[in-house]
Amino acid sequence: MKNSTSKSTVITQVLLAVVAGALGYLLLFGKNMQVLTLCRFLCGGLIVVGIVSIFSYFFSGDFKRIDRFGFALGVMLILLGCIGFIQMDKLTANFDMYTGLLALILGVLTLQGTVQVKVLDYAVWVLNLVLTIISIAGAFCVLAEITMVTGLVKGFSNWVLIICGGSCLFSLIMTWICILLAKRRDKKAQKEAEAQAQSGTASQTSQTAETSGNPQVETPQAAAPAADPAPQNEFQPAESHHTGFDPADDLPPSQTPELVFAPSENHHTDFQPSNDTDQEKSE
Repeated sequence: MKNSTSKSTVITQVLLAVVAGALGYLLLFGKNMQVLTLCRFLCGGLIVVGIVSIFSYFFSGDFKRIDRFGFALGVMLILLGCIGFIQMDKLTANFDMYTGLLALILGVLTLQGTVQVKVLDYAVWVLNLVLTIISIAGAFCVLAEITMVTGLVKGFSNWVLIICGGSCLFSLIMTWICILLAKRRDKKAQKEAEAQAQSGTASQTSQTAETSGNPQVETPQAAAPAADPAPQNEFQPAESHHTGFDPADDLPPSQTPELVFAPSENHHTDFQPSNDTDQEKSE
């Protein structure tokens, strides 16, 4: 449904541009063509388009969606066509005003195409900008009735219609081409990014395979020093001894040595200090 809506919008723009260009051409170069005849054709065309829009609203199933206004648009076009037939004299008298309004609409559509091409970064937007300025300026002069500009060229409003119709068609074609080129450019950039990502993954995988295949290359985990085992207790029995070994059972009990003083070689063995003292006192 989204694609159909966008296609109908594009078709509407194309029809407006073609009608404006054809209308301006007929008014300028149609020898027997009169404004009254063109107005009658335009009013009749509005009624026909309104009827088609109403039928399309029901047969295409748009009544099941809230964003479709084909019925309201059809009714409005039919009413405008009928009012145009009723007020044909006023319509022909102010025909330049309606042509200026149509030219202004086409100029704004050309401006949108210029902005799109500029955002997509293509140099053709400069040419679109020039055509936009000419179209909007011409339509503004017609609607504002600036006679010092419109009086310079005979049939100024008709020339403005031709210029605006051609500019809108050119802008629409250029915008469509630039959008296609931008999509291809984005796809190419995406493919290049994916290719670079895949090549980086492949090189990393090959390096990992080479590292695992070469035993001399130490991995960060293998190069890390091994943790020292927990220190064993000095008194813990060795694995070759019995676990029930008690040093206190095998060693003899400790004894306090007795001190024995041997007689000196310069003293007598029968020396008694008490006897010598008694003899000195008696003397």
